[in-house]
Amino acid sequence: MYVLSRALLEAMKERLNRREQTILFLNRRGYSTSLICPSCGHVVRCEQCSVAMTYHRSGERICCHLCGADKHPPEACPEPDCRDPAIRYAGMGTQRVEEVVAKIFPQARIARMDADTTTRKGSHAAILNRFRDGEIDILVGTQMIAKGLHFPNVTLVGVIFADASLHLPDFRAGERTFQLLTQVAGRAGRGDVKGEVFVQTFTPFHPAVQAARELNYDLLFDQELAFREELMYPPFAHLVAITVSGLKEPLVQLTCQSFARALAKELSPDVLLGDPSPAPLARVKGHYRYQLMLRGPAVADMTRALRDVSGAFSWPKEVRHTIDVDPQSLL
Repeated sequence: MYVLSRALLEAMKERLNRREQTILFLNRRGYSTSLICPSCGHVVRCEQCSVAMTYHRSGERICCHLCGADKHPPEACPEPDCRDPAIRYAGMGTQRVEEVVAKIFPQARIARMDADTTTRKGSHAAILNRFRDGEIDILVGTQMIAKGLHFPNVTLVGVIFADASLHLPDFRAGERTFQLLTQVAGRAGRGDVKGEVFVQTFTPFHPAVQAARELNYDLLFDQELAFREELMYPPFAHLVAITVSGLKEPLVQLTCQSFARALAKELSPDVLLGDPSPAPLARVKGHYRYQLMLRGPAVADMTRALRDVSGAFSWPKEVRHTIDVDPQSLL
């Protein structure tokens, strides 16, 4: 995967020559987002969570960004029947972007601002003060640089991988990607000099990307409303998410299925009940997670049935459940 397009590189070179500043945005920290074996396809995952571990070059560690577990990366594929030493890093994070930019522009003063570089007290303000004072030419960062920054000398913003948030399993993914792109784009050209924004994406014709490109809120609004009305998502319906979790997956799955059957008998006909299924983050800190989704025109119709069924249901001691009315995130 390439990191910087030719057009973006040329634009960055122009800004350096004109002593103007550049912001590069990538909402993924670390160096590589996964380790993959090219022979058998094995992905090194966290033992407690259902996510790939991220490689951090500083300290030579692979980390889970959910539970915080970390360890040395394997020297060969962990699969007993494979053990290929050619296991390689895939994907990219802000550490890799910083390294690539430093190699291409060795004369540039570069800084990175993400959760890894701002752990010490005052480090966040220190980086921003250096950037404001012109001591940094190129600032690489995650979402923390996307909004609220006013630096008149920033005339170029590059979004490295807009798809990172676009294809998340959440009906608000397009809306949130539009918000993020317009927010980070607003960091460029805040002074007297006109700014430019480069968005690198594998889906350039997605409505959210096109709407952000044209700063056209109405385009996104019309597309999103049509999609949500057809599938009965907010604002055309209310949403309730029930998450069932526990250390034993068969018990969690069976409990979620049993609760769904009991709930279905009490719901009004205009409420849609989805099938029990693993949550998008199916395992976090050793706990398996299953979800039920309800969609209906009135919250009272759903919560009344949920209250009655949940109170009478025999929940196993090893299983926990949460009920989130109109959740802001489905992950």
